[in-house]
Amino acid sequence: MKPIVLTLSFLLAILCLAPSASAQATKPTTLPAEPFTVGDEGRQFNSADARGQFLAIHFLLTTECPYCSRLINEYTRNAPTLAGIRQIFVKPDSLEAFDAMLKGLPDGDKLPIYRDADSKLVEKSKIDGGYKFHGQVMHYPAVIILNETGKEVFRHIGKSNADRLPFASYAAKVAELTTDAETRQANLDGKLALQGYDPVEYLNNYKAVVGDKSIESAFRGITYRFSTADNRLKFNAEPTKYLPAYGGWCASAIAKGDKVEIDPKSFKVSNGRTFLFYKGIWGDALKDWNKDEAGLTTKASDHWKSLVSKP
Repeated sequence: MKPIVLTLSFLLAILCLAPSASAQATKPTTLPAEPFTVGDEGRQFNSADARGQFLAIHFLLTTECPYCSRLINEYTRNAPTLAGIRQIFVKPDSLEAFDAMLKGLPDGDKLPIYRDADSKLVEKSKIDGGYKFHGQVMHYPAVIILNETGKEVFRHIGKSNADRLPFASYAAKVAELTTDAETRQANLDGKLALQGYDPVEYLNNYKAVVGDKSIESAFRGITYRFSTADNRLKFNAEPTKYLPAYGGWCASAIAKGDKVEIDPKSFKVSNGRTFLFYKGIWGDALKDWNKDEAGLTTKASDHWKSLVSKP
């Protein structure tokens, strides 16, 4: 098989030019990495439950706030399009006001909203205070992002009630924060993986199925498409499980140290991983792979490890 070596220099340039999430964003501060609990009995959140994934904490205002309701609706509506990050909303209201707010939201009881009694998490997070709104003095609206270990890596403090981080800016910031070495070496069409094929169908059903443009989710800055909303939910719950081996490049070529395009219909599922292969006028790489799968897997894994370890 004659390898077709492709360059990713243009892709690396795109991924490295992640946009700034907001002109009002401030540097991460001192939110402790130790786990915290927020909420009332029967409706609590423990940040330890989110370890291993990113966590976004949206701080809502202590008042009746249409902007807060719009923010909740925008972020919960778009949440399925972003994998690898969990989000919660906290509101330092009285119990009565908090219950009233939940009743005023569609499916409020099912949303990840928790009462921050006495603004304890606000104070612990050092959110700026002194904002005068509706005859009250309170903290400014904010969002903080923690990484997999619970360390704060980003915060945005609004300068007014209307100064909220749009979901698109938030998604861009999450992509910037989560992009890793494997992401930068992945086989992509722009930011789209697998030429738009559904990663869940490969692994779960051993089928090559084209995804729907209207059913997408981004993980570590890479966009994946799905044939059903249920498949997207499965991916979002365990995104790393469904990632193709060797960034989606031809596995046989990676074993030789080359990056070669794939035919998305030529694949193999082995040991819980999806391997993709070139198939065309220069040969059928899957046939080559099957002649010595164990040996080529070792070689490919070694070459891929070396490739992603480069600066």
